[in-house]
Amino acid sequence: MKKIIISSIVTLFILALLSGCTKEYWERIDALNEQITELKDQLEKQNKTIASLQNVFLAVKSRDFITGITQLDGNAGYAIHFSRLGDIVIYHGTDAHVPRVGIQRHTDGNYYWTIQYGNDEPKFIVNDTGNMISAVGVVPLLKIEKGKFYISYDNRATWQYLGDADGVNGDSIFENIIVSDEYVTFVTAEQEFKIPTNNLVQSLYQNAAAANQTLSSLSRLINDLSKKDICVVSVTDLIIDKKPAGSVVELSSGVKFSIQDWIGGSSPAISVDKDKGDDVYYWALFYTDGSREWILDDKGNRVAATGENVDIPVVVPLLDTKDNTYYWNMVAAGDTTAILDINGNKVAVTCTAGEFAVFKGIDNSNPEFLVLTLANGTKLEIPKVYTISLSAESISLKAGASKTLSYRVYGADKTAEYTLISQGLVSASLTKDSKEVGVGTIKITAQAKFEGNGKVLLLVSAGNGSTKTMTKTINVALEK
Repeated sequence: MKKIIISSIVTLFILALLSGCTKEYWERIDALNEQITELKDQLEKQNKTIASLQNVFLAVKSRDFITGITQLDGNAGYAIHFSRLGDIVIYHGTDAHVPRVGIQRHTDGNYYWTIQYGNDEPKFIVNDTGNMISAVGVVPLLKIEKGKFYISYDNRATWQYLGDADGVNGDSIFENIIVSDEYVTFVTAEQEFKIPTNNLVQSLYQNAAAANQTLSSLSRLINDLSKKDICVVSVTDLIIDKKPAGSVVELSSGVKFSIQDWIGGSSPAISVDKDKGDDVYYWALFYTDGSREWILDDKGNRVAATGENVDIPVVVPLLDTKDNTYYWNMVAAGDTTAILDINGNKVAVTCTAGEFAVFKGIDNSNPEFLVLTLANGTKLEIPKVYTISLSAESISLKAGASKTLSYRVYGADKTAEYTLISQGLVSASLTKDSKEVGVGTIKITAQAKFEGNGKVLLLVSAGNGSTKTMTKTINVALEK
């Protein structure tokens, strides 16, 4: 009986020990299964991110742009929306032991797939024949099987052994994603891929179109002003994004152009200027420090902004494939050159409107003239419609003598009516030009007893269906 009791106690003790070991054993098995499940989950996300990396690379190659970027739930990564390539998903790295696949440029100028373990240097992936795998080809895929990593570069047809799944933690494929209004930059351990945003792409063409339209309008304006018969018909607000952003000026010649509010910056401005002793306007770049650089043709001659067959500079945004950045360039006299700032650096395109503003300011406060200030500070006075311009507004006459003045009424037509009212022993008569409407002469005569303080008042009804009446006073003094 004693032996039976002792045997039972030993049996129970052994069963207790076995029961404890079994529990610990199954806990370890569960932990390993959990780790394998986590690795498989991470590999699935890693494979999606590898495919996304190739799409980022292809987006750069095809000059695609990003239309949107949203953060995944739980800050797990990003969903990136491309204009042509569609949507991709990028997952952040975790603590799972997953090797990192990347893309790197080789010395031959082409891009190939790489793989990296922990802090080791990235190595180019090679196939069975020892050739590197092009990043333009099939996307590498990772899998884990029986605790070992494998990679396929032929869409799962074959698998190549990489190593045991117990290495050092593999970091995120993308070390950083930098988002701005102009670009989204994807940073990997090997390369940076910068892709423009839809915001920038839309802005650069709009800004270029606005700048080129304004340059064309400035050229016509300068030429029209030389004819001395141009006037301002209207000045209205320029509305951008439902907000006033400048002025729209309409001229009697039919020219209509926008003047955006001036935005200071490091970019030079394209405008016109006269040289010393020269009455011709030439195209030039004006820098923020006040310096000027003439725009020259292929023979080194300045490009005129007035005259027949005027060559107007054209602003164009061009993509530099070295850094995938858009820079401003200028086409003038058949040559395309990069626009440089005061420090000699290329001027990058931004989303800011009015980067190449031709006009620095506009003053519409004068009832007779609109004053435009060019980028170089030159002021242009343009008469407004129905303004009367006289060759002189004050004259001196001896008793019995006469003088003739010229007049111009901007915007008048053949129906305009002219009235002269004389005061202070002077008389006046008006003669219309037989060839040009709104132009003529006024002859003023001082009577024999004239002693000074005479006046001649010119009244003009506008014509063109307008009820507006303009007045201009000519003061007449006694010439001594």
